[in-house]
Amino acid sequence: MKRLTYFILFSLAFLSNSCKDFLDVNADPNNPQAIPLESRLVGAITMSNGASMWRAAREIAAVCQYASAPTATNAAETWRFSASNFFWQNAYTWAIPNCVDMVVLGKAEGSPHFAAAGRTLEALNFGMLTDQYGSIPVKEAYDGITTARLTPAFDSQEAVYKQIIEKLDEAIALFNDSGNKKNLNLDKGDIMYQGDINKWRRFAYALKARYLNHLTKKKAYNAQAVLDACANAFNADGMDAEYPYLDNGSATDANPWSIKGYGGFTSATAPRYFSYTQFFVNLLSTTPVTNATLKDPRIGIIMNPAPSDGQFRGLIPGQGVPGGVAANGNNYGRVTGGFYARPTSPYPFITYAEVKFIEAEARLRSGNKTAALAAYQEGVRANMRRLGVPAAQIDAFWSGLVTNGVQQHFDNLTSGLSHIMRQKYIALVFNPETWVDMRRMDYSKDIYGPSLNRPINLNPLFAEGEWIRGMIMEGNEEVRNGANVGDNSPALRLKTPLWWDTKD
Repeated sequence: MKRLTYFILFSLAFLSNSCKDFLDVNADPNNPQAIPLESRLVGAITMSNGASMWRAAREIAAVCQYASAPTATNAAETWRFSASNFFWQNAYTWAIPNCVDMVVLGKAEGSPHFAAAGRTLEALNFGMLTDQYGSIPVKEAYDGITTARLTPAFDSQEAVYKQIIEKLDEAIALFNDSGNKKNLNLDKGDIMYQGDINKWRRFAYALKARYLNHLTKKKAYNAQAVLDACANAFNADGMDAEYPYLDNGSATDANPWSIKGYGGFTSATAPRYFSYTQFFVNLLSTTPVTNATLKDPRIGIIMNPAPSDGQFRGLIPGQGVPGGVAANGNNYGRVTGGFYARPTSPYPFITYAEVKFIEAEARLRSGNKTAALAAYQEGVRANMRRLGVPAAQIDAFWSGLVTNGVQQHFDNLTSGLSHIMRQKYIALVFNPETWVDMRRMDYSKDIYGPSLNRPINLNPLFAEGEWIRGMIMEGNEEVRNGANVGDNSPALRLKTPLWWDTKD
């Protein structure tokens, strides 16, 4: 309950402080408004994960074809989005104010490490927002000092990306400041790293590598800058930035994709998504480039085979369970019971494995095949170790890729990217970052394989060959701040590529 109490208090404090100048709310002496700096980090981490990142990914899990619903009526699966996605509200009302207040107080109280942690998480939240919506408010978003603006101006996505990198650079500089009065874990609020500044600094560098690597379609893309960030990011197992879920905690303390999770990825009575997709099963059953049969040892950890024949199979997006759940439900790779749907399974912000895949892509684009292949291999192995795959099985899988020609495949950019992106997809289950990659790769079958097809029963708004490119702005923002939101129609929002998704 401590985590839940903290983030509710933070949110109430934010609402009170941001509105007091014009609502004239009197303070209750028996209900203190001030929350000490050392008690704020747990709320910033919790809200960035459970309120912001989960809502950013909940519908995107279907867009990226990780999982599928039991019936053919799932809106996210068939790209029938409306202005009712609450990621925007959760990020701007709950997550970002917690981060920003920690920056302001950390600087004011001579504790730059708190300010650095706040900046890192703030950059993450703005990054997730802009990667779904494009232009968003950053300069006129809540700053912890002035009265919150109800109609903030929007910054272009190009400007947002510059600000994200600036925030991460500031965070890194603050982590390097030795004049720190309060340890990050003073009140045991650093539930992620227990006050380990080295890991926090590497977290900031990992995010910097991620966002710099998004710019592969832009002239501004700088592979060496990506590699420089990777060199200072996570460099071993055990550094992943992830939320430590509790098995017997409140709903918000359990993995949100589990039955115990708040809202739940699945529940016993009303599953949001029922099974992993056949697309995902195929990625775990075949090799990149040649699409030869090769069973990934993670498949039995992620999902269960059909009890009738021991085969792994998934649903076709937009189709539902053929014949109904009662008759055929057990024939498909259920989400429940697998690694990512356990109450305590990690659902990370960013991992060591992702850093290695980012490095592999940057090195491949730089023409360094040998280094790219080495980074790719370590990314594959790191994720397998994370899921508990025995060393012998990891070696056998890699031997299978070598036999299939992985070393020769890295002679070609497209073939090399096919390896990197397919394995990165497998390593980043449910992470909204996967949607960035699929758009950067233009949903290419040369990259993701022949089974990547658009859903059936697709939203008729999409013409033949068109894929979803962005997300509709939340309705509350459209109503309150319509002049800055502009055209929020599905025809524009869902089909228009974002800034980094266009070539210049």
